[in-house]
Amino acid sequence: MMSYALIQVLLFFIPFCLGQNGKWTEDAEGCIRGKNDWDGTASSFQACQLSCESQDSFTCLSIDYKDGRCKHCRYNRHSVRPTGDFTQPCYNGDSWHYAERLDVDYPWTDIVYGCIRNNNDWAGPTTDILSCQKRCADETSFVCLSVDYKDGDCHLSRFNRDSIRPTEYYTQPCYVAGWQYSERRDLDYFWTETIEGCIRGNNDWNGRVSSLADCQQKCLDKRSFTCLSIDYLNGDCHLSRFHRNTIRPTSDYTQPCYVSGWYYAERVDIGSWTPEESACIRNHNIRSITVPNLDTCRLICSQEDGCCSIDYKNGNCNLSPNNRANVNPPNDYTEPCYTAGWQYSERVDQFCPF
Repeated sequence: MMSYALIQVLLFFIPFCLGQNGKWTEDAEGCIRGKNDWDGTASSFQACQLSCESQDSFTCLSIDYKDGRCKHCRYNRHSVRPTGDFTQPCYNGDSWHYAERLDVDYPWTDIVYGCIRNNNDWAGPTTDILSCQKRCADETSFVCLSVDYKDGDCHLSRFNRDSIRPTEYYTQPCYVAGWQYSERRDLDYFWTETIEGCIRGNNDWNGRVSSLADCQQKCLDKRSFTCLSIDYLNGDCHLSRFHRNTIRPTSDYTQPCYVSGWYYAERVDIGSWTPEESACIRNHNIRSITVPNLDTCRLICSQEDGCCSIDYKNGNCNLSPNNRANVNPPNDYTEPCYTAGWQYSERVDQFCPF
């Protein structure tokens, strides 16, 4: 006979499996305890959901609703800590109703008691671990992959538990009691240009594929580890959780490869950009190259030291150290471009000095 506890679990999860109301889980009796980022009123359960979607002071992930009372929360049942703060039915015996958004993914791993030792790229105060995560996501001087947090102290690192070397620098629980750890899983990766090279002896997966592009797709699809680079030769595909900057010892990356014929590429973040517009910067190019599309032009700029903006037209890509705010003379930026057809875009995730 099915136990009462199992029935209770099934009663909660069945509504989530049967369907969704728009971008939300189904209405279920439950609540999150003491984690309200906004407390107000709404005319209905659906109106409470809409107000959560419109929340602009933080990312609202879930709601509690009862008799016109509406609460917004930046957590959902998967991310709230301690996990016991989510109760179903609600802990206080009242008939609170709960739902969480399905159109917004929590961009961080679960928070655990752990830390990375001696690899802080930034340290400073924040009010809580969520603020520490936001500080990491907003960082522009390096690609922040993880946070350590304790009692208002926030540490940011360009490493995570997979890429740190030596691996024992990541400890769980932390070697100093009380530190909490979380790492990003929301970064959008693109590929560097393919070059002759390879990483020696650090293959997390080997296999046969039909092409280099298929090898790259295998890397993107891999779920058992975070694949950051590939080696490819005539259908042989090697996937690695390292790339040329994180591999230790650094001599394990060789260019060209120590075994001739292998090609190498790694995943990179394309950065954040303004929408393309009909404009250009005149006569301030680091270099001019031919690329297949505008996104590739942006990608190459993101890998070029000091590149702040691009001009693109029909496969022609101009990289510039300037943007519209700092180009001198100012009229070298023209909108629309003095020559028809050019599109302009500039990086917003990198500080380009005036």
